[in-house]
Parts: sequence; C-alpha cells; structure tokens
Amino acid sequence: MTTLRDMSGSRSATPTRDLVGAQVLVIDSDVRIHAGIAELLTAASLHVTCVKEPDAGLAELGRHFYSVVLIDLDTPSAGAGLDIIRAVRTASPTSMIIGLTPRRSFDDAVAAIRAGAVDLILKSPESVAYLKDRVLDAASRSVGRREVDTVLVDVRAVHEEFLQRFMEAERRALDASDRLAGKDPGRSLELDAFSVLVVDEVDSLVDELNGAGVPGFRFLHAMSGGEALDRISSDKFHYALISDELSDLPASMVVQTVRSQSPETVPLTFRGPGPGGYVNLVEVGGQRPIVVPFTDAAELANRLDELAEAFRAKTRERRYTQNFREKNYDFLRRYVDIKLKIDRALNDQPG
Repeated sequence: MTTLRDMSGSRSATPTRDLVGAQVLVIDSDVRIHAGIAELLTAASLHVTCVKEPDAGLAELGRHFYSVVLIDLDTPSAGAGLDIIRAVRTASPTSMIIGLTPRRSFDDAVAAIRAGAVDLILKSPESVAYLKDRVLDAASRSVGRREVDTVLVDVRAVHEEFLQRFMEAERRALDASDRLAGKDPGRSLELDAFSVLVVDEVDSLVDELNGAGVPGFRFLHAMSGGEALDRISSDKFHYALISDELSDLPASMVVQTVRSQSPETVPLTFRGPGPGGYVNLVEVGGQRPIVVPFTDAAELANRLDELAEAFRAKTRERRYTQNFREKNYDFLRRYVDIKLKIDRALNDQPG
C-alpha cells in the first residue's frame, strides 16, 4: 500500500448504525498513507485525523473519542506499533483498533490481536476495499458498544438505587413492627449494659474507668494477651480495649484473634494514659483515632456514651441486614447475578 489515492471508488460495507461524524484516528509515520486513508474514509462520512507520532495520537485520545484507531505496526520503528496498540487499548477501551502492516506475517497478526487489535491489514492496493469495510464495521461496533455501555451504566445506577430504597423500606417496616410490639427501635434491651475487657498489664486504667461510674458500662480486666484470649473465648464482650504494650503477645495478634473468635466484639488499641497516649478504633481498613492525646482516663470515659451509640447503630444495621437477607434471599441472589453480568459486560474488551 505505497499509495491509497485510488481507494475512493472502492466497495464499502453498509454500516448498521448512523456513523456520520464518527471519528477515526490514524497513527502512521508514513505521511503518504495519511491523504489516501483520509480521502477514502471521509467519503464514507467518517471524520479522519492523522498523526505521525504515537504521543500525538495518545494526546488526541485524551481530547476526543475515536471509534476506530488505525495503527501502523512499524510506527515509530519496526514492531513498535504493538506497544502503541496496548497503550491505545488502555487509554480508550471502547475504541476499535486495526493494525496496518507492510508485510505478510502470521506472527505479527497473532501479536497484534493479543495486544488488542481486532484485525491486522496488509498495506497493499488489494486490501483497500477490505480496509474500508473493516473500518466501517469496526466503527459501527464501537458506536454500538458505547451506546450499550451508556445504557448499562444507567441501569447499574438505577439498580443500586432501587436496592437502597428497597432496603430502606424494609428498615422502616421492621421499625414499625417493633413499635407495634411495644419496642423502641432505637435501642436494644441486650445493649443496655456494655461489657468492656481492658487488656493491660497494670490495673490502674480499669480501676479509674470503673471509678468514673459511667452508667451502663462495666469494665473487666485481663493482665495479659493470653488471658484476654481465654476470656474472649468464654465470655461476651462488646468492646476489647487492648494495650499496645503487652509483653506476652503483640496487640495486633490479640486484635486478630478477638475479631476471629468474637466478630461482634469491637477492638480498640491504646497507649497510656500519659504522654504520647492514644485510643484507636480498629477497623477493616486500619485504625481510627478516638482519643488523642490520651493523658487521663476521664478523656476516654467522656467518649463512652458516643461509643455505645455507635455500637447500637451498628447492631441495628446488622439486624436490618440479616432480616433483609432472610426475607429476600432469592431476590438478592438474582440481584447479585445481574450485577455481576453488568460489571462483566462493562469490563469486556471490544473485539
């Protein structure tokens, strides 16, 4: 395909979609190719942009969406087009990529397809008609893919909103049921008293917390990490307050074991009270400061009501979720199945 000037009269495929104005990007260091491809595809109502340098092509993809990208396998050097195909696939996943090559090579064709191209076309006069047909077909598929993706994104958003509204309606129904039964949905009788296991090698903190007389809280003491694990396995605790300065076991190990043996127990780690002291809430993604600085037991005692309400809220949410799952098991199974199908469809590579 040393020149493509003669392609304007070649046969073209009939596109299955309205492709007027669909954009095609050509990345080819041979400027003799640009005019011929532009003439060929402009006649088919496509908008063509040609660049010599791959960086310029990637910059174009950052500014506009191109339904089809034609990439010369030898731009900027022999075989370097494969890397450009991969870069374009990452930059614009819904663009269809067609490779161009001056030689017949099965290995090049396989490599181009693996890199993300939908086809590799030989640069020769005999390939002109096929090139035009293939570009029109690829443009149609790309436009269709973007239309489908747009619909799927909207469907996924509505899907998520429907589930949230459904769950909220179920929450209100459960609360109403509790009120009819004479229960307060905002509280749970079993949570009127909170048990806190303080894991510390000294007893001053647990004594001060008990001495603070915070209503609804009782503090029990474990002198070591090993003792704490024994007590967690046999008793129920709402919170475990674990010193970061245990000598027998790392606090992280105690936290991990507490979470595995008693998932409902909320672990906290602490140092102090004193200079450099803190109390952190241990969450799935890390630790969140609760009391900083922690210089006096009263600073923690003043936060206990807040921690209690957070625990109640978590318990209510867990109750709502469990109730919803039990009542709507089949619906949730189908919901998850559809969500996975939507996600797969949006993540599928075009080709």
